[in-house]
Amino acid sequence: MPKSIKFLFCLVFVSCITPYVKAEKLKAENYESLTFRLYSEQKWDSLLLIGERAIAEGYDYFYIRARVGIAAFELQKFIRASNHFEAALEFNNNDEFISGALYHAYLYSGRVDEARIFLSTLPASLAQTINSRSGKPLIYMETGPAISDHVKQFEISRQTGNGLYSEAYLNKNSYYFLAGAVIPVGYKFSVNAAFSAMNFNKERRVDITFFDSLRGDYSVSQVEAYLSPSFLTGKGKFRISPAFRLANVRMDNPLNSDDSIVQKMIGSPGTTSYNDIGFGGEISYLAPFWVATAGLWSLQIDNNEYTQATASLFVRPLGNLNLYTYSAVTLKKTQGSKQFIVSQLVGGKLFGNLWGETFLTIGDFSGTGENNLQVFYNSFDKLKSRYGARLILNVNDYLKFSIRGQVFVREGTELFFTETGKSGIYSYNYQTLSITGGISWNLQ
Repeated sequence: MPKSIKFLFCLVFVSCITPYVKAEKLKAENYESLTFRLYSEQKWDSLLLIGERAIAEGYDYFYIRARVGIAAFELQKFIRASNHFEAALEFNNNDEFISGALYHAYLYSGRVDEARIFLSTLPASLAQTINSRSGKPLIYMETGPAISDHVKQFEISRQTGNGLYSEAYLNKNSYYFLAGAVIPVGYKFSVNAAFSAMNFNKERRVDITFFDSLRGDYSVSQVEAYLSPSFLTGKGKFRISPAFRLANVRMDNPLNSDDSIVQKMIGSPGTTSYNDIGFGGEISYLAPFWVATAGLWSLQIDNNEYTQATASLFVRPLGNLNLYTYSAVTLKKTQGSKQFIVSQLVGGKLFGNLWGETFLTIGDFSGTGENNLQVFYNSFDKLKSRYGARLILNVNDYLKFSIRGQVFVREGTELFFTETGKSGIYSYNYQTLSITGGISWNLQ
């Protein structure tokens, strides 16, 4: 090809692309100046919209990612913000401000494990600057009473015909105390250890026609120990948490009779003690908007053996904790029988630093555990359903107070023998109202 033709071709090519190059440069400069102005004016909605449009068109660099991430953060779209902060740190992984913003985006969207994993990737001095309490234990306590209408419902529902024998165990009120700590060991391992004590005030009634009518108040005390190590694996995508719970139960027989036959029927007076045990564990998959968990446990309660399998899903649809749901289905198996239990919780931000939750459980969940055995339902009576609500006050990132009220629908029973000697166990419903207050504090 002659040199003159080559030169002419190059001249035409350059003349064709020059306007395009200038336009692209102008467009990039416009996006830069516009996003900077919107950032300075704190117009977060417009900045998020225009910034993400620029990124979609290929104008992707540190400062625009940082500004768009901050806009999403200010709009409390924390998962969206974390995506932009992660991209910004790919351009400059030493930026202290964006590293701190990403940590808090994880934290405020409920992704505590991801926040811990992120800190583990940073230099120790920077991680300490972002969270000076990293590696410090989280202390939690909860306590409160429970009030029952069992005696009232028994009087309404008890058998009134002629009978030879009647026996019932009635709940009155109880008190509950829990104290525990979550102790981090590095960034990927932690141990949850807790102690709880409960005291149940009860009444036993035995009526034997022509012999005796006995009533006696007594107490059932229960002391429990809980241990659950937890570790993160798969680049922080999986959490594995085995769990063990031991409960020592002590109860009295308050009844005493001068008649040896009657005493033999009602049992010897004194204290009985035994242990209930639960062990197993769960594995969770951690995604930005949801957490899926599956668990399996074995429980030995009052000489009965139970197997429990639970699948649950925690969802934060808005990318923050302003709205979240928890759904769980549990299969309880014992002595050839199977029962399903369904639980649902909905929570979210009410106003300011106050959050609220409402929850419901349907199905007999006696003989099961909850939250990886953090709660142990080893009661004598069936627990047919439960509903309630909780208020949570987040004072700051490290201190929280809560108050919870819940109503348990239980099944009471009466053993009754008719004059003909025919026996039957007659059931009725009663309710227990539990009110507990709690605190959690991340130590300095």
